[in-house]
Parts: sequence; structure tokens; C-alpha cells
Amino acid sequence: MLGLGAVVVTFSDLLGIDHRTPFVQSIAFRPQLAAGLVALAVLAALGGRALRPTAVALGLVGVLGLAMVLPRAVGSSETGATGGPELTVLTASAYLSRADPEALAQLVRSRNPDVVVLPEARGDLRERLQEAIVDESGGESGTSGYRVFAADARSDDSPMTVFVRRELGRPTVTPNRDTEFPSLVVDLADVDGRPVRVVATHPQSPKPGDTNAWRRDVAALSRWCTGERPTIVAGDLNATLDHAELREAIAGCTDAAEEVGEGLVGTWPSSVPRVLGVQIDHVLLSGGPRAREVEVVDVEGSDHRGVLARVGLG
Repeated sequence: MLGLGAVVVTFSDLLGIDHRTPFVQSIAFRPQLAAGLVALAVLAALGGRALRPTAVALGLVGVLGLAMVLPRAVGSSETGATGGPELTVLTASAYLSRADPEALAQLVRSRNPDVVVLPEARGDLRERLQEAIVDESGGESGTSGYRVFAADARSDDSPMTVFVRRELGRPTVTPNRDTEFPSLVVDLADVDGRPVRVVATHPQSPKPGDTNAWRRDVAALSRWCTGERPTIVAGDLNATLDHAELREAIAGCTDAAEEVGEGLVGTWPSSVPRVLGVQIDHVLLSGGPRAREVEVVDVEGSDHRGVLARVGLG
């Protein structure tokens, strides 16, 4: 029975039940669950002959679980070439605008991303961050630093803020409110001669007992993973690659962190070591862009870590 329970929890996505509570929450921790099962199997094996069948069952489930997730820590040999045009994108959830504006501004200044995606950033945080970035650049508003774009949510504290480097020109920015929280579609006409679309998005989280809004929002990601144009999707997606819903929705995209072997680094919650967290913040690529380098970065004051991705445009 213990082995059967381990199968259900560890492979709930393969059983088609990972959209239900509590499996929608537990499957996010499959890497940790699988490692824990292997450890339990070793302990059971040391407990005597009577426990050996249990040890074998738990060990087999754990090993199979690890086999499913470990490729994300290896990466692909087909990452983007080091030369040619590229775009650097930072996504960092601002945790209901509680992220430290000075620390976040320093992160932006030190890493110099082209596009900054900030789910849950509004009001005072947005204004203080904009002021800090522009002031540090040494120029006046309109001549240097970043342009800021925003879509505030109608009835909650989950807006979307995006900063775009002025050197990239004035993009076409379109709010999209088809999902629970607003998204921003940023079309850059000329990035070293290439048009690029950046989609800043934030699906609803799966609420215990009610995952319908989460399922709709995650499924909506498929519209950006068509491969029809160079596209980068970034944000707090509230799902890991262990969720069947996410894998199906982004079948036309690649995950930048997975592509470079950083796919098991936890971005949430930031209060626990990275090895114990889950990666629900993502940068996805479609239509030609390839990951060159990905780093999970600390965001002071937030319950998330950020994802900084350097993307080759081909």
C-alpha cells in the first residue's frame, strides 16, 4: 500500500489527476519527493528482511521519479550560439509590491537586462523603481534608462509592470485581460535587426479545492507558443514542468532554464534553500530564440526568486 501511495503522489500527472487538490500542489515537489523516496528505501532496506519489498517498491518509484526530472539539471547541447544578437530578460515577482525597491533597482542596474518583467508590482514600488533606474543612468526621463508599461488588475493586487530599455526604441505594448490577471504583450520592432515579442504574464495560482481559474490561465499560454514569430514568455507561471497542464500548454515553447541545465533551481518560496523550492517562475522561448545563460537571482523582500535569462535571437 505504501508503494501504491508513492506511485499516485509521484506520478499524479501521468494518472491525469494532478489538476486536483492536493496533487496539483504535491506534484510541483516531484524532485524532492523522488529524492525522499530513495532515502526512505535505503532506510527500509536497513530495517530487515520484512521491509525489503517495501524498500524495493519505494526505491523503484523514487528512481523513476528522479529519472524524469534530472534531465532539467543537465541541459541541452543545442543552446544558442554565443555570437549574434541577443536579449536579456529578467522576471521577478514583486510579492504584492513588497519587494525592496532599492535592492530591485540595484539588481537591474548590476545585471542590465533589456526587459524587466515584474508581476505584482504597482503603485509606489513601480514609481520608486522607475525613478531609481532613470536617476542612476544619469539622464532625464525620456532620454535614457527604461520605459515603463503597466496593466493594473481590476479587483486585486496582482498587476503587471514591464520595463524596457530605451535603446530598444518605443515598443508596441498591448494589455491582455483574457486571463485572471492582466498580461502585457510587448512587441519590439528592431532588436539588432530582428522583431521580437515579449509576453509578460502571470496565471492564477491553483487554489485548494478550486483549480478551474488556474487551468484556464495555464492553458492560455499556448497562444504564445505557436512558433509563428520570435517570442519570449516570462513571468510567474504558478506551475512547474511536472504539471501536465503546463507541459501541454507550452508544447511549442522551450523552457530557458531547462535548456541550460538550471531547471531544478527553486524560485519559490524564497524562504527555503533553492534545492527545496520549486521552479514556478519561467522564461519560455518560441519561434527561434534559444537560451544562452540562465541565472536564478535573489529578490529582497519577495517570496520569489527571479529568473535572469540571456537569450540568443538566432
